[in-house]
Amino acid sequence: MGDEFLEKIKGFNRTLVVHSKNGPHAAAAAMGMMAAQSKEAGPYFRVSDFFIPNVANLAIDEHNIDSEPIQIDADFKRDWLTYLRFTALPACGLKYKDSCTPQKNTIRFLNAHFRRIPATRARNLQESRALLIPSEYWQDYEKLVTLIKTGGDLKPYLSRDVLKKKCPDKNDRLLNSWGIQHLHFRPERTDQLLFCVITESDVFIIQALSHRAEHLWVNVELFQILHDNWPAIIARGKQIGLRPEEFSAARRFSLRGYNANFPVTVSDGTVYLPPTGGTVASGDALEDMINCDKIFWELHYWQSIITRESLAIRTALNMSTSKKLVVRMAYDNRDCCFYEATRAIRLGGFAS
Repeated sequence: MGDEFLEKIKGFNRTLVVHSKNGPHAAAAAMGMMAAQSKEAGPYFRVSDFFIPNVANLAIDEHNIDSEPIQIDADFKRDWLTYLRFTALPACGLKYKDSCTPQKNTIRFLNAHFRRIPATRARNLQESRALLIPSEYWQDYEKLVTLIKTGGDLKPYLSRDVLKKKCPDKNDRLLNSWGIQHLHFRPERTDQLLFCVITESDVFIIQALSHRAEHLWVNVELFQILHDNWPAIIARGKQIGLRPEEFSAARRFSLRGYNANFPVTVSDGTVYLPPTGGTVASGDALEDMINCDKIFWELHYWQSIITRESLAIRTALNMSTSKKLVVRMAYDNRDCCFYEATRAIRLGGFAS
């Protein structure tokens, strides 16, 4: 797979590239891994009988154009895009881009909300055995540790893309490929960076490295430390059937620049593919692409279910067939519910 080919397909948002001497077996392994991970994760939306929608304005109470009881006004895709425009993207410091497709705006949200910006919550801190903090940054590190353990806001310590450039939806190739985040020791930025993996409950501190280090963003030392200290958090990427292979730092850097994925072989011969699922040729995380597909499929699915049950909903609400039935879908990211919009009455009984 030459650079000319990689350059040609760079930017494709439905193309996964795995550069490997194992041939198609590596790509097949990557796709199988993500299929299993997607199935394990289940649906994107969690329909709740307890989530209370925030209804700012009631829909207009109108008469039906005829007396068909199955008539219903429902457009859950429109409701999702309204949520993105006025709630979800602004909460990430972003604006809805009318120049982008609904799917691309959804991926922008998924990238910023789930990956680039860690939720503000207290986390346990775990340090690798290889961790070395430069003496001049020790006090800064202690402050960061306290911030992590007490649930302080980490945004000032993230990449300058998040706050300074106001681009929290910009793809971080290291994060998308290996799940590794980097923090600055101070909000005003520092030469040394602290590399870590941030989960909902823990922060795994890997190593401090200089921002000026050559090929920093493809440094396999980071992956080796994860393997040596916390193999469980990268276990999804572990491959039994692939032969070990090595790439030079320059080649890894080049491949990452093309948004191509590649295996990593650690010192004991264990072979890993990107444990996050890696990136597609556009640079977007494959996981975000899969979740985006889930979202729009599930919006269509739930609209078909609600439409099918329109007569039962009318009966439960004691609503005359002469009145227009208006059902909306409300969201708090993954949690959602349905409600009749002229009365602001939540519809229960649909939770799985």
